[in-house]
Amino acid sequence: MAIVRTLRADETDAAADLTARVFGRPEEYADMSALLRAAYEGCPFMRPEMCWVAEAGGRIVVKWQLLDFEMWIAGTPIRMGGVQALAAEPDENHKGYAKEVALVALSELREMDIDLVLGFAQRGAFYRKLGAVVLGAEHEVEFDARGIPPLAEDPFREWNEAEDLPSIIATYNQSNAHSTGPLVRHEALWPWLVRRPRTVHLCEAGYIGVTLAGSRLEIREVCGQGVAFHDAAVRKIAALARDAGVRRIWGNIAPDHPFTTAAAAYQVQVQSTYSHKSGCMGLALAPLRLVARLREALDARLAASRYHDVHLDLGLEVEGDHARMAVNPGGREGRKLDLHLPGNSLLQLAMGHISAEQTLLANPGACPEAGEGDNFALLDTVFPAGHPFMWRSDRY
Repeated sequence: MAIVRTLRADETDAAADLTARVFGRPEEYADMSALLRAAYEGCPFMRPEMCWVAEAGGRIVVKWQLLDFEMWIAGTPIRMGGVQALAAEPDENHKGYAKEVALVALSELREMDIDLVLGFAQRGAFYRKLGAVVLGAEHEVEFDARGIPPLAEDPFREWNEAEDLPSIIATYNQSNAHSTGPLVRHEALWPWLVRRPRTVHLCEAGYIGVTLAGSRLEIREVCGQGVAFHDAAVRKIAALARDAGVRRIWGNIAPDHPFTTAAAAYQVQVQSTYSHKSGCMGLALAPLRLVARLREALDARLAASRYHDVHLDLGLEVEGDHARMAVNPGGREGRKLDLHLPGNSLLQLAMGHISAEQTLLANPGACPEAGEGDNFALLDTVFPAGHPFMWRSDRY
C-alpha cells in the first residue's frame, strides 16, 4: 500500500532522477535531471508543494508535478495547474498508484483556488480515465519563404535580452490579453520556458520569435498590433528563413490569428486537427468558480452583440452544485436560461473549444429552454466557439 503526499524539499533530487529516467533517453538523462534540479531550486512556478508522490517500500514510486501558471481564458487571467510529468518506477507501474496520486492532487488543487489543470498528452489514455477532455485543436500554419516578397524597409532589429525583456513581456501580454490559451507571462517565467524562441526580432509595433529546426524555421510566437505589423512579420520571417537557407516555415498558430490572416495573402497552408483522445487536455476542478471569474467577458460579449439589450439570468448546475449569474444586467429584456452540464463540458464551453449548440446536442436535456426562439444563438453569443491555442514557447 502506498502513502500519497506532497514532495518534501529534501526529495527534489529523487523526483528529478525519476523523471529523467522515465522520460529521457540515456544520453539525455544528465541534462534533463540537471534542469529539473535547477527548476526545483530556482523556478517560482515549479514548487515541491505542487508535486504529489506515492511512497511505497520507503521510496518514491510515482510523482506528479503541477506547474503554478496563469493563462488567458476569454481575456481573463485564470490560475491553472500545468500538468508536467507523471512518472512511475517501471517495476511499480500498473498498480493503481498513479491514479491514487492524481485523485489526491486534484482534490487539493481545487482547495488551492486552482480552477483547472491542463497539459499536452501524446496519447492521453490515463487522463481520459480521470475524465479529462480535449480543450483545443492543434493548429498549424505552413508556407514557403520563396513566395514572400521582401520588406522595402526592415523595421526589425535583433533583441538584447537584458534590455528588451521587459518590453517583450509587456507586448506579449498586451497582444494575448483577449485570447484563450496563452500563458500570462512574467519576467521570472522567461528563463524557464524550455521552448522559448532562439531568435527574437522586435520593432516598435511588436516582435517575432523563431527557432531554426533542421530544414524548417519554426515560428514560436508573434506578438504585436495592427495589420501592417503582421504583414511585416510574415515578410521578416521569410527573410530569416531565406538567410538560413531553408524554405519551409511552420508554426502552431490559430487560423483566426491576425498573423495567419496576413500570411494568407501569400498562399499559406492552414490545418486544424481536432482530436478526442490527445493533445491539449484538461480537467475542470471548479467549473462554476471559473465561469464566475469570466463574468466581465460574458457581459462584454452580450453588450457588443445584437443582444446588447438582453439581461440574461443564467443558471448553472454541475454535479449537484448550483450558481446563478446576471449577465449584462443593464439590459432591459430579461431572459432566463438554465444549464445542467458535466463540469468538463462546461470547461470546454468556457474555453470556446466547442460551441454552445454542440455542447447541448451532446448533453440532451441540459437546457430545456435552448430550443425556444433564438436561445441557441443567445448562448452561442455568450459562449462563442473559437480557436483556443497555446504558443509553442508556452508549452511545458
